[in-house]
Amino acid sequence: MENTIFENSSRTLAARANNNELVVENLIRRIKYKNIEIVYVDFSNIRSQEKVYQAMDYAANYIRQQLPRSIYTLTNITGMYFNTDIFNRISVYAKQNEPFVKGSAVVGMSGLMQIFYNSFSRISGREVKAFFSEEEAKEFLLNIQLANNLKFAQ
Repeated sequence: MENTIFENSSRTLAARANNNELVVENLIRRIKYKNIEIVYVDFSNIRSQEKVYQAMDYAANYIRQQLPRSIYTLTNITGMYFNTDIFNRISVYAKQNEPFVKGSAVVGMSGLMQIFYNSFSRISGREVKAFFSEEEAKEFLLNIQLANNLKFAQ
């Protein structure tokens, strides 16, 4: 059986028939929005628990190689497979990434995700703001950066 390629505007996933391994390209991108650089983490449309875990491990490795408090993150979880096990793992993932992140936003929450989101900050120790659109999320991160810049200027 040949490799099956699923195209998405921000990444390509290749599911290998032999071992069903998730191969990620462009899962993480650095994007510019006005005067801010944002680490865009794209978990959208990952449809199995195992592949979500693989993508999270890949993203965590990238984030934890950054300098402390050096990045703003925008995570897209639109259409991502989700259950309570993934919620628990995401909470740990977010808590362990916290030392490297100045601000975080997420887009694409629906259904069960929204129910769990209410306890996410308490469990993870992180404040990650949820938005309906990427534009709103980017503006939020920009405002965090501007507020941080004002603190340093004083």
